Amino acid sequence: MPHYLRAGGYTTWILLVLGVIMIVAAARFIRQPTPKRLAFLRAMSLGYVLFAVGGTATNLTSVFYNVVRRRGPEEPLNVDHLLWGLGEAITPIGMGATILGFVWLLVALGVRRGHDE
Repeated sequence: MPHYLRAGGYTTWILLVLGVIMIVAAARFIRQPTPKRLAFLRAMSLGYVLFAVGGTATNLTSVFYNVVRRRGPEEPLNVDHLLWGLGEAITPIGMGATILGFVWLLVALGVRRGHDE
């Protein structure tokens, strides 16, 4: 996990903090499902997805720039560096989708509980 957080750069740390906030909000939604809490989770989810996509895009830009910049004029493209960088670059989208999936699983439980009352 430490490599995973380091690999994705600052974006993964921000996603982790926002993810904890959303998990706490979703757990509170399970306890007391109100439209206000659901609206908050929906808005946070949109921002979260956009942040994860944007973080992945900036990581990809950095990888592509650095892989090409660091090679000599006649050197072939270093595929190992490219693949390593791509693996690190997509970390935010993987982490974001996993956390968001868990949050919405909790929301589904809260919606179910709200309909039971």
